[in-house]
Amino acid sequence: MKKKLPFEWVRAIKKLMDHLVAADNFGIFLSLGLGKPEQLSGYKQITYSLHVSANVRLIIELNANQDTVKICEEIEVEGVSDYHGDKDNWYIP
Repeated sequence: MKKKLPFEWVRAIKKLMDHLVAADNFGIFLSLGLGKPEQLSGYKQITYSLHVSANVRLIIELNANQDTVKICEEIEVEGVSDYHGDKDNWYIP
């Protein structure tokens, strides 16, 4: 089943992706504060969420360890999710 995403979400996701690509490393992206990056716990790899809307987040996984987060140059987009409360809805898996 296909889900349609609100245009505001698509625009926010595109903007965040453009900034991630433009940054030389993740430390530069973090210093900008775009998307209010938050490190998530409970994941095997270092994982961050970036705000797309009030409860929706772009989830990214860093190819780094805790010592190399700032100089990390490679990330993997896990998807777009609403993981607040008791739900874990993936809009883009």
